[in-house]
Amino acid sequence: MRLPQRPVSSIAVDRSNWRNAYVAYNGFDAATPNRPGHIFKTTDGGQSFQNMTSNLPDTPVNWLVLDPAYADTIYAGTDIGPFVSFNGGGHWYALGRNLPIVSVEQLNLDTFHRVLAGGTHGRGAWSLTDTSAPAPALVLSTVDAGVPVGPGSFIDYTLSLQNIGNGPATSVRITDPIPAHTSFVSADNGGRLEDGLVTWSGLNVPTGNPLVGGGHAAVHLRVRIDPSLSSSVKSIVNDGVQVRSAQHDSPSGSPTTTPIAPPFAVSISPSAQTGGALTGTTQSYTETVKNLGFTTDHYNLTSSGGTFATSFFDSTCTTSITATANLAAGATQDVCVKVAAPATAADGTSSTSTVTATSAGSPTVSASASITTIAVAVDTLLVDEDGSPANPDTSSFYDAALTGAGMAHDTWDLAAHPALPLKYMEAFKNIVWFTGISYPGPLLAYERSLAAYLDNGGHLMVSGQDILDQGAGTTDFVKNYLHVNWDGSETQNDIATANFHSVAGSLTDGIGTVARTPVLGTPFMDEITLNNAAPTRSPS
Repeated sequence: MRLPQRPVSSIAVDRSNWRNAYVAYNGFDAATPNRPGHIFKTTDGGQSFQNMTSNLPDTPVNWLVLDPAYADTIYAGTDIGPFVSFNGGGHWYALGRNLPIVSVEQLNLDTFHRVLAGGTHGRGAWSLTDTSAPAPALVLSTVDAGVPVGPGSFIDYTLSLQNIGNGPATSVRITDPIPAHTSFVSADNGGRLEDGLVTWSGLNVPTGNPLVGGGHAAVHLRVRIDPSLSSSVKSIVNDGVQVRSAQHDSPSGSPTTTPIAPPFAVSISPSAQTGGALTGTTQSYTETVKNLGFTTDHYNLTSSGGTFATSFFDSTCTTSITATANLAAGATQDVCVKVAAPATAADGTSSTSTVTATSAGSPTVSASASITTIAVAVDTLLVDEDGSPANPDTSSFYDAALTGAGMAHDTWDLAAHPALPLKYMEAFKNIVWFTGISYPGPLLAYERSLAAYLDNGGHLMVSGQDILDQGAGTTDFVKNYLHVNWDGSETQNDIATANFHSVAGSLTDGIGTVARTPVLGTPFMDEITLNNAAPTRSPS
């Protein structure tokens, strides 16, 4: 069936089986006379659709909700009010009483309290409470163990039921056909095989508030892939799971597709890293090697390229290694890669090493990652976040101040290179970070890295306008690392002042009164409020 060429307003998908879904359309049939209809259903994931408008008036449909407690119940919000169908769209009824004739723009169903809420266009929000007997609302999911498999491998399935309704599900029965190209091995919780169908009976699923996960029950199934599996078979599909309870028939499940992996395959991640090393020292990186094949394997470790010495260690960075341990299918191992910057390396010299993990079982199979290490021969990093050339360029003031103080430094321009690697930051004792008039929240994207840098003993000076403006000053980083209490309001922000004043107990203690030089021509905050965690600093 061809769908109307009108705007799609809502899509409601079965929580247990993604192949079952309903699509709603805005507009009127007169706009698409050859393609009429307002609600359409698919049971094959969108390959085909059936018109389920039935007796619904010719009016725009704005919202659809499927009721997980009753498999064929659908609620529709339209331009003339809410409607309900109890047979999957075969017939529609006006829903509720005392509701004005008004466009219902949105619907939401609280399955635990059995309350349907609707928002209207201009007449407020309304709710309808279901006072019928408590009923379970079961949501089914089936997953495999997520490990690579191939001929002769086991597949372990977990079939989970979540009850988000307001009543328990009793005498629950789950059936699951054994997937093609596999054989039954075992099932827990009393599951038994008969005529190619595994059945679990007599289960109970308690009710539970979906906000805290609902009530749960799970069963497990193990099958074995045919050791003589044809190479033409690319995946194993577990489909046809059905659930029934004493209360009513419950959902069917989505297919679970498990791809057939090659016998030997490997990955190494991250694929690229950048860091810094103080000359005469090493920088350590972590690379994760993962077995993507279905055969247990180990991997030889090598490096190539680059001018800095590269070596491999175990995850603790203490024991030298040349290969990983044996890794089962899907297993991983963290490898510590150390790169040494020579004592004679010039500041800013970089070296890029390619580290490779090669399969011992099939040496033609390998994976590689690149590690770039920058030699650092100074103590201080100047981080430029003033946003120039779009904003005024203030870098010369900071560069001149550091140079005048005899502090050799490197510079990192975030406009040119927005990603500032923590491993590079760690090579410096001090970071001077200026933001100019960058706004809003210039530090927000870097707070996690700055916290890690400070935790490792680094020293940080931050300067700029609007660093803490509004919500940017209320983060845990500002409070716990910059030791500033900021309420996020204008009571502490943009206070014009002719002079800056020292703050007792801060880095400025003892400086006294300093005239404000209007570099950027805008007012600055005169004083910040230190919290109790603020350390005492003396000017140096």
